[in-house]
Amino acid sequence: MDVWDRRADSPGLYAVLSRRWSEQECTSVDQAQKALIERLLPGLDGRRVIDLGCGVGRLTSWVSRRAGLTVGIDRSAGMVARARQAVAGERALVLQASTARLPVPSGAFDVVLAVFTLQHVTDEEEFRASVREMGRVAARPGGHLLIVDGHNPTSAARDVSSRTTSTVVRPLSAYQPLTRFADRVAVEEQEYVGDRYLAQLWRTR
Repeated sequence: MDVWDRRADSPGLYAVLSRRWSEQECTSVDQAQKALIERLLPGLDGRRVIDLGCGVGRLTSWVSRRAGLTVGIDRSAGMVARARQAVAGERALVLQASTARLPVPSGAFDVVLAVFTLQHVTDEEEFRASVREMGRVAARPGGHLLIVDGHNPTSAARDVSSRTTSTVVRPLSAYQPLTRFADRVAVEEQEYVGDRYLAQLWRTR
């Protein structure tokens, strides 16, 4: 069984972080990230949102109650099964796929979310393909892309994987392929349980 499939038995953000943070800490971070989305992406009514690396559907379900249509994407069958339960009865669907090959049309979404997602794409070629796919599926002009990943102040990618998870933190320059489609309009540092992260907001043109 895939490690992500095994983690799908845990609730919310706790499933993704494999017990590195306590359930209480995960709940606090979950609330902080939802507040961040509400602040940076107000007025989701009627908008089409795709949630990349949706896990057990913690954001997909929450966004679906605010947006017009929400699609969650995850490569883990276990996570997808849990996410589908989470969005049952909502204006949402969940698909099993890689972020490097999204099974959706170009320009189909007003908002692209990648929250704690790309940092777990450890293969550099797959990461670059995932960034290109984010730009491809975002509606232009006026679409938005929100990326929240580990903070990396250096100029090169750093593998910070642990015994329980695979993680690579990358510098802002790694996301430069998005400049073909969008302008970065905000970069904010976030602190979650003593760790630093960056939230990047892009607007398509």
